[in-house]
Amino acid sequence: MGFLKVVGFPNLGIDNFNINPVAIENFLGIKGLDIYWYAVIITTGLVLGFLYAMNIAPKHGISKDDITDFALFAVPVSVICARIYYVIFSFDEFDTFSDMINIRNGGLAILGAVIGGIITAGVFCKVKKLNFLALADVCVIALFIGQFIGRWGNFMNVEAFGSIVSDDFLFGMNIKYSEISYDVKQNLGLLRGDGFVSVHPTFLYESLWNFIGFVFLAFYNKRKKFNGELFLMYLSWYGLGRFMVEGLRTDSLMIGNTGLRVSQVISIVCFVFGVVLLVILYFKLKNNKLPEIFCIEKGDKNMAKIMDGKLVSKTVRDKIREEVTELKNKGIIPGLAVIIVGENPASKVYVANKEKACEELGIYSEKYALPEETTQEELLELIEKLNKDDKIDGILCQLPLPKHIDEKMVINAIDYQKDVDAFHPVNVGKIMIGDFDFLPCTPAGVMEILKYYDVDVCGKECVVIGRSNIVGKPQAMLLLHNNATVTICHSRTK
Repeated sequence: MGFLKVVGFPNLGIDNFNINPVAIENFLGIKGLDIYWYAVIITTGLVLGFLYAMNIAPKHGISKDDITDFALFAVPVSVICARIYYVIFSFDEFDTFSDMINIRNGGLAILGAVIGGIITAGVFCKVKKLNFLALADVCVIALFIGQFIGRWGNFMNVEAFGSIVSDDFLFGMNIKYSEISYDVKQNLGLLRGDGFVSVHPTFLYESLWNFIGFVFLAFYNKRKKFNGELFLMYLSWYGLGRFMVEGLRTDSLMIGNTGLRVSQVISIVCFVFGVVLLVILYFKLKNNKLPEIFCIEKGDKNMAKIMDGKLVSKTVRDKIREEVTELKNKGIIPGLAVIIVGENPASKVYVANKEKACEELGIYSEKYALPEETTQEELLELIEKLNKDDKIDGILCQLPLPKHIDEKMVINAIDYQKDVDAFHPVNVGKIMIGDFDFLPCTPAGVMEILKYYDVDVCGKECVVIGRSNIVGKPQAMLLLHNNATVTICHSRTK
């Protein structure tokens, strides 16, 4: 049976209980080869972090094989660096070299591991020609997992606790005076004592702080705006939390006799660096001046990537909003008329979205919701009226129309100079020769996404599935105008 330690959280309703730091005694029957809970918990955090990184890596342009290869180097290097960091700043605690390399009882400094991981990532990405910032974004989320789990290894060793608190402090953790090391007793100012002492459970504070960081980055992951954003968020969040928690600890590594805590100095530097760089990059992103190294579409491996249509849409809308404002400043108010005939559920959703978009962008809009029994003559009269209305710059008649109305006649009736759907024969011809003013929304959206992600289709074999006048054919034409070699597949393709 290992040496039992006693802890408790009386104000949380948890009475004192025994903790055995040893998980398995005499492992494999070898006397003295004990496996500590510290090692088990740290390893669990590493494995779960690795599995999570494998899951999200492809979304950042990093393959699962690359994550596996990186982990094979990063884990041992990080452990070694974590131990070196600890030994350097607590050198007097060790009598022999074997003491220095014995990590089963603890003594791994997470900041040393982070430094080791960053160095390994830099070298790894240089050799493998990967985007360092994209890899860093993946790793910091996984690192948060390892950190919030790993801190419970400190709990099992009854270490990494803070200064004394009052007996009625909610999170106060009871520890036995006899189990506190001499150096910590000095820091606590308790060279003599007996019974139990109530202290800050700083391991718990940091674990919760890292858990919150993980949850935020896990949810924000799909919304990241540039490579390195998650990495900088990690530096900022973890740096701030570690700076605060470290100030409560009684076993901090110090910089010589300066009285400065190593982790606090490094943490505040990380926090300031992360926040300042994030602010600068957000400003540059807003002004479309983001350095190429941070661009998601630049520098990633030539592999499948997720293209975020919502992100592209937001970028396009922000630009349109600025253009609309400029037009209004000149006394010009752009106007759109939307016509819907009948109660088609999908059409009603599309029209509602168009109304909402116009309102958000400052575009004047008129909606004409006509009953199912509207005659073709009545619809054509409305279109003619809108053709002559100077307040209306664009007309959109939502398709499909009821069966008794000739869609072709309706499309042809719309003034081609107001035909924002680009369905009029004149606009179709303009698309064919590459001299267009309007484009159908879906093909236009596809090209905008390709442009945003810097996908050059010149000389590429592109396959368009479908040959409709609304999507397939105009999409093929737009790809051809960008020098792609286009194949169209349709229902009769064999």
